[in-house]
Amino acid sequence: MRPLPVLLLPALLSLPCRAAGTAAFVSADADRVYTLDPAAIYDRQSLAVAVNIFEPLVIFGTDPVRAPFSPFLSAEVPTRANGLLSEDGKTYAFPIRPGVAFQDGTPLTPEDVRYSFLRFMLQDRDGGPAGLLLKPILGVYSTRDARGGTVVSYEDAAQAVRVDGGAVIVRLKEPCSAFLDVLASWPFVTSKGWAAAHGDWDGEAGTWKAFNGRDHREGPLRWSPMGTGPFRLSREETSEDQVVLVRHDGYWRGPAPLAKVVFHQVDSEFVRLGMLQAGDADSAALSRSSLRDLAGAPDIVIQDDLPTSSVGPILLFTFRADGRDNPALGSGRLDGKGMPPDLFSDEDVRRGFAHSFDYDLFLKQALRGKGERAEGPLPLAALGMTAGVPAYGHDPERAVRHLKKAWGGRLWEKGFQAELAYNANDPTAQALAEMLAAGLRGLNPAFALTPKPMWASTLEKESLRRRLPLFISGFEPDYPDAHSYAVSLLHSEGTFPKAQGFADPEADRLVASAMRNTDEAARAKDYAALQERYQKTLPQLYFFRPTAFRVMRGGVSVPKPDLNRPDPFALHNFFYFYRVKKNG
Repeated sequence: MRPLPVLLLPALLSLPCRAAGTAAFVSADADRVYTLDPAAIYDRQSLAVAVNIFEPLVIFGTDPVRAPFSPFLSAEVPTRANGLLSEDGKTYAFPIRPGVAFQDGTPLTPEDVRYSFLRFMLQDRDGGPAGLLLKPILGVYSTRDARGGTVVSYEDAAQAVRVDGGAVIVRLKEPCSAFLDVLASWPFVTSKGWAAAHGDWDGEAGTWKAFNGRDHREGPLRWSPMGTGPFRLSREETSEDQVVLVRHDGYWRGPAPLAKVVFHQVDSEFVRLGMLQAGDADSAALSRSSLRDLAGAPDIVIQDDLPTSSVGPILLFTFRADGRDNPALGSGRLDGKGMPPDLFSDEDVRRGFAHSFDYDLFLKQALRGKGERAEGPLPLAALGMTAGVPAYGHDPERAVRHLKKAWGGRLWEKGFQAELAYNANDPTAQALAEMLAAGLRGLNPAFALTPKPMWASTLEKESLRRRLPLFISGFEPDYPDAHSYAVSLLHSEGTFPKAQGFADPEADRLVASAMRNTDEAARAKDYAALQERYQKTLPQLYFFRPTAFRVMRGGVSVPKPDLNRPDPFALHNFFYFYRVKKNG
């Protein structure tokens, strides 16, 4: 193992909490928690915390075929057999479980659940999760049109979600085969009374627009969450780089073994590694390159080859970037000193980039050989469908042909200068950016692509504003269904296509068809056609689906995810701390 340099010792000595004893758990994380508002969360780290505070109506069951879902905050899973799902597949009744209390001691009521549905849909922050419920319930992906005008009404939402006795009734716009998958994946139930008392929406028809589209950093519930889960936020111990949860002793399933969980954000991977080695952290976010430093350590456990739904890093082309005073574009022209805002609207540029990259070298160096080549946005084989082959590979000669053809030959003649943005805390993205820049420069010295590290929040904000001509991101589905990949990555109203300015009517048609289909064979046919459509348009580049792993101290006891079914509480290999114990 490498010793820690003396210069890093002050950073470790200043840590606010050591991972001592069996009552507290410290997680050393790369990314910051940006919000704990259940209607605004749409980043991995915030969701990793939120699954311990908030809870879903149903969870994934023990058998994907015979028992795909189990009751949770809903006392029963709606099915046609029990009469809680209508014959037309549009109306769901969720009888709310009695005896459940929020973390402030107030009881969970059907009105709280109804309010949570409405709030999730109607607050609808830019780049947020509202479309997950808006589309199946109201038939739209957003409450606003392209000019910011409102396209939904409170009345429509209130009629679609209502209380009937002890149940919440949800009426869909049309049947949605993935609706229960969405609900099982997304814990969003909060207290109506708590929210209103803390300055959030009061649930009334006349006030919802004041909260619509607000920045997630401005919401009253950002640091004031109230859920029914096994842990609650400790406000007095929480700061921008540290989130502290304490046990909810009145939890309806009984108190958790752990009394406290600390999520400590640390920029340096070397420091995170040192914290784990020294016992200052029970788990740490590390890249595969750090695992060699832990080899043979008797007090460290590595859970490797875990199931993952990630598509790995994605290179996203912005088809027309914002050209107003944008340093990422340089001169903004095809003159060798910059790039035009619509450089990547030319398909030959995109295909030239695709063939310039050395995929085998990336797998060997950045992923340490642990990954599976991605064929595109839809991991068809992992979803039980017939897989195809990647649409592109490392082929410098083909790359040169495409790049010489692009922009009528002017791109090759003049060259370009541009920035490639990536998450500063993601070493895999950094390696990808540097290798892509080197590959392009090797083809033509006039191709100057500069990797640009950014904080995750800045990367999200700037991409949504189309200020980034080219950026690297990752994606894990919002729920374990092909539809989540399809909408988010290829539909014109999806998060990434909207940021890219990409729209393909045929892709939209296939996504809509797959959503309506309840026949699995018909859905699979739509998704296979959608993958083929991607290969023809190439709006993004995919590289490898990584092999997931977790690293923790030897005294930590946590179930290993099951390869054969979705984890009810940890779809993305999060720690669900209700099931975590420390033995010393």
